[in-house]
Amino acid sequence: MNTFKKFMKNSKAISPIFATLILIAIAVIAGVVVYMFTSGTLATMTGGGTAAQEKITVQAASIKSGALGTGQVTVYLEQTGGPAATINSIIIKSSSGSTLGVVPAASLTFNPAVTTTLTSGTLYTIASALTFTIPTTIVQGSSYTLTVTTAAGGNFISSSVVST
Repeated sequence: MNTFKKFMKNSKAISPIFATLILIAIAVIAGVVVYMFTSGTLATMTGGGTAAQEKITVQAASIKSGALGTGQVTVYLEQTGGPAATINSIIIKSSSGSTLGVVPAASLTFNPAVTTTLTSGTLYTIASALTFTIPTTIVQGSSYTLTVTTAAGGNFISSSVVST
């Protein structure tokens, strides 16, 4: 028993400064791991993440009013990165944000011609085939926005467009 007391008396611990530094380092490392996990970086690096999101820039857009409840839209867009995007539709919204109508991909023509799947770095002109029918009238001189939707769930919004 005497030797145990002697052993305990001679043992020394690390200084409080080093102990504090070690605890701070552990907390910083734990914070970085939590941040990476919540931001999806860790999931992507380990193969559990989702594919990269498509990147599309709507360069310009136009909308023409037609007869009662009809119109024609044209969107100029470019895919600037990500996987090849597949266009689903173009949504027409009023200046207040309410949806006026949806032009499905089947009613759209692409220049250069594609089967709705875009190639990165190419500028596309997407136009509705002659006219499309919507429940309300496109009023000449009114302001609208056009939203291009993709199969992967992307929504790419044009700047404000005044109908002609």
